[in-house]
Amino acid sequence: MMIKFKEFDVGDIDYEEQIEQFQKEHPSAEFVQITGGHTTHEKIWFKYDDGVEQLKLNENQQIVLDWLKDRFNETEIKASCTGYLWKLHQSYIDDEADEAGIAYEELSYEEEAEMVRVFAEWFEQERK
Repeated sequence: MMIKFKEFDVGDIDYEEQIEQFQKEHPSAEFVQITGGHTTHEKIWFKYDDGVEQLKLNENQQIVLDWLKDRFNETEIKASCTGYLWKLHQSYIDDEADEAGIAYEELSYEEEAEMVRVFAEWFEQERK
């Protein structure tokens, strides 16, 4: 399962209703903290399990995912999620990816889609 965090902005008129609805949808959600307050509205944070089973990637998917994460981590100026996927595709076409290019070539459409979903989730967490 994947642990996620949800924030509610106290400046929103209906934030109490939003929290109530969220707690109905995620009854096991735990209050984490309140942030802000001096020059911005306070934010109320909860952590919860999104209930989505974490995908188990095969070896080729993991090689390609690691390649994408490495490119993200070695770059000071961060590209968009699709930018990294484009870099992967371009390196495959230019035959620069070596092991990752071979692994990428061997992915089925379904395996590629699964790997992209995992990368997108990872990317979203890294950008926060």
